[in-house]
Amino acid sequence: MTAETDIKEKALHWFVTLRDETAPESAWLDFQSWLEVSPAHAHAYDAVERLWVDLDAANVAPIPAAPVVDLSAARERRARRRVPWLGAGLGIAASVTLAVGLWLWMTPNGQTYATTDAPLSVALEDGSHVYLNRHSTLNVRFDDNRRSVSLAEGEAAFDIAHDPAHPFVVAAGDHQVQVLGTAFNVLNHGGNFAVAVQRGVVAVTPANAATPVRLTAGQALEQRGQAAPRMSNVSPDRASAWRSGVLVYRDRPLSDVADDLSRYLDKPVVLSTPVQALRFTGALRVGDEAVMLQQLQDFAPFRVEASTSEVRLSARGAR
Repeated sequence: MTAETDIKEKALHWFVTLRDETAPESAWLDFQSWLEVSPAHAHAYDAVERLWVDLDAANVAPIPAAPVVDLSAARERRARRRVPWLGAGLGIAASVTLAVGLWLWMTPNGQTYATTDAPLSVALEDGSHVYLNRHSTLNVRFDDNRRSVSLAEGEAAFDIAHDPAHPFVVAAGDHQVQVLGTAFNVLNHGGNFAVAVQRGVVAVTPANAATPVRLTAGQALEQRGQAAPRMSNVSPDRASAWRSGVLVYRDRPLSDVADDLSRYLDKPVVLSTPVQALRFTGALRVGDEAVMLQQLQDFAPFRVEASTSEVRLSARGAR
C-alpha cells in the first residue's frame, strides 16, 4: 500500500467515524492531531467531503437560481432624463417588493437591497456584479468620481469591473475595502467582519486601523469587534462557497459556525459551556432549518435543540 493510498483510506475512516453520533470527544481530538501532521491529510479529507457533498446533491432538489436585478442601463438613463417620482421624493424612500424575500428602496442616496430568506444577484451599472446572501442589506451609490456600496448587515460576494479612474469602495461598519477590479467576499454580522479574496488584490482597512492591509488571491482577513485582525489563507474557489449552496469549514471555532447559522436561520444559535471550545470541520448544505441542523448533528459530537426563538448546541448527554 502506498503512502498516498494510506492517507486516503485514513481520511475515509475519519469521515465515517465522525459521522457516527456516538463518536466520543477523544475521536475528535485524535482526528485534529491527524490533520495537523501534514497538509496532505487535510487535502485528502477535503476530497472525501467534496465527494459526500456531490453525492448528497444528486439526491436533493437543485438550488433555485438567485433573482437578478440589472442596473447596467442606469447610467445611460440618468444622463438622458431624470426620474420624476424619485427626484420629487426629497429623501423619502420609495420601496417596492421585487420578489419573495427581497426588498428594494430607491432614494437620492442610491439603491438599497434587503434580502430575507433568499439570495440575490445584482448587475451594477458599471458591469460589476454583487451576489447578496440571505438576511443581508446593501446600499449602492455611484457618482462621477466614486463607486461605493455599504454592506450594513450580512454577506456579499463581489466581482468588480476594472476601472482605475473610479475606485470601488465597500464599507462594512467601521471597516473599508477598496479595489479596482477583483473578486472577493465580505461578511459583516454581529460585530464580526471578514474578507476573502478570490481574484486580484484588495486593500482592507480594519476597525481602528490607520493603514490598510493588502490582500491577494487566496488570502483572508477576519476581525471580531475591536480585537486585532487575523490573517489566514483560503482556497480561492471557496472564498464565496455559500453561492453554491454549501458552507465549508476547516478546523473553525464552533462559534463561527453558530454565527453563520444564526444568519441563515434568522435566530440566535447558542453554545453551552461544554461545547464552546470545540472546533468544527465539515460541509453543510444550505437548506431549511431541519436539514441544516441534522447535518450539523451528524458531523459533530453535540446535541442540537431548536425552538421558535433559538437553537441551542450542548454536549451529548447534557440535560
